Amino acid sequence: MNNTDRFTGKARAYAQGRPDYPASVVGLLTRESRRENPRLADMGSGTGILSRAMLERGWTVYGVEPNDDMRKEAEKRLSAFPRFHSVAGTAERTGLPGASVDLVTAAQSFHWFDAAAFKRECRRILSGGGKVALIWNSRVEDSPIAREEGNIHRLYCPCFYGFSGGLAKLTDSIGAFFNHRFQIFRFPNDLSYTREQYLRRMMSTSYALTEGGEERFSWLDALEKLFDRFETEGRVTVPNETVMYLGKC
Repeated sequence: MNNTDRFTGKARAYAQGRPDYPASVVGLLTRESRRENPRLADMGSGTGILSRAMLERGWTVYGVEPNDDMRKEAEKRLSAFPRFHSVAGTAERTGLPGASVDLVTAAQSFHWFDAAAFKRECRRILSGGGKVALIWNSRVEDSPIAREEGNIHRLYCPCFYGFSGGLAKLTDSIGAFFNHRFQIFRFPNDLSYTREQYLRRMMSTSYALTEGGEERFSWLDALEKLFDRFETEGRVTVPNETVMYLGKC
């Protein structure tokens, strides 16, 4: 499957089920900018979760998103922000002018990019001294609920390669992207879900089974049973952290 098409038909579930990023992430990125009116290219911006947080802190945001469904959902949800500019482009070819932004972010998306081409594009569009932030909301994989959830996905979802696109396997790629000079920040970000929210979160993943049929129903049934085993007063808490890699490329 083409990476651009992985989220087709999932935009609403993504917008409703995906978590926000901690305020400390947005605060740190804002402090990194020394401009009065900072400009951001949010690559693979999806439905605009990170874009919204940055807009609320006064940034001008270019949300670069190749998937039509996701981009249109962001346009609808961010229509009240005049500083938001929706861009039908890719991380490797944004169409933005050279030296036009002060920061590039890729939240939950770097693992889908051609890293070398993305690096070239970042260098082209960043103004002098601009940095790149690669961000993931990532489950604490050795927690009991994450281990069992991973087993369910491995059983039913052919496109499941690990949480956050197999973040642990990206170490070399991330290092090369930043020329092995970068900072890592980790922010606790445990997530609490009702049953409906939990299932929406699962259905928003790139590996979610979208077609009807026995396999999809069995997958969702297994997830509901997992929720039942871990719920307290109608909610489950999934241990999670937000990981950010920040540097110049």
